[in-house]
Amino acid sequence: MSLNTSESTCLPEAGHGQDSYFRFACVGNATDLDTVYRIRYQVYCMERRFLDENDYPDEAERDKFDAHSLHMLATHRAGHPAGTVRLVMSSPLGFPLMDHCVFSGDYAYLNDPSHPALASFAEVSRMAVSKSYRRREGDSIFGGPPRIDSGRREGAEILPFVPPRDTPEILIGLCRLMYQESRRRGITHWMMAMERPLYLMIRRLGFRFIPAGPEVDYCGPVRPYVTSVQAFETALHATFPATLRYLASGLEPELLPDCIECAVADGSHVHEHARRA
Repeated sequence: MSLNTSESTCLPEAGHGQDSYFRFACVGNATDLDTVYRIRYQVYCMERRFLDENDYPDEAERDKFDAHSLHMLATHRAGHPAGTVRLVMSSPLGFPLMDHCVFSGDYAYLNDPSHPALASFAEVSRMAVSKSYRRREGDSIFGGPPRIDSGRREGAEILPFVPPRDTPEILIGLCRLMYQESRRRGITHWMMAMERPLYLMIRRLGFRFIPAGPEVDYCGPVRPYVTSVQAFETALHATFPATLRYLASGLEPELLPDCIECAVADGSHVHEHARRA
């Protein structure tokens, strides 16, 4: 599935809403895509030294998978870019982590790029938060907890979610967008190469990913992880239902998981219920 900057935009009618400080949106033009590449260059090349900066003389990190990816961008309400992640779709190239990781056990079939099940997989990749939004004491490489807003701004659509105190604000906003676009595009499974600190962080948020292979050196010491979107929803609803409501707020009613009812179109609230067969 090839995605250029116009094809990769979110559905125009999709109600993504906004949080108190940040807007999260799919990249829809060349300017925003360049911003994504520059955030990645700063984090992956200059700060963490995972990639050689000399390979990117224009200070924009990109690779062959970007043309097959849905790129997402977090922007501060003042207009400053804050973070990014991409969802790499199935294509003849396979997935980035397949060039480095080996799947084992129940997931050994994923070592075959031609396996038909991979048509509905996507890889979560190149997650990065700008250093400008990691300056508070206690912030991790993926940012920190929500900022305290001084009050609701006139005309702002603020999502009704108070995350746990230590929830990385930018990270969970990007995850919300990634979740909704996966639902819209028929993605049933995610794979991701993660360092242990990131895995522990998202596990504390209730996000269920299963280790699927041994640790390798790929942008740091990482392991491949896999989850189904359905298992992700079920586990999150059982542990942190408010987080699932946040992720689903604004999603079209027909795409909502069975464990929650619907999101009001204006994003005001979401009711839980046990959907009857």
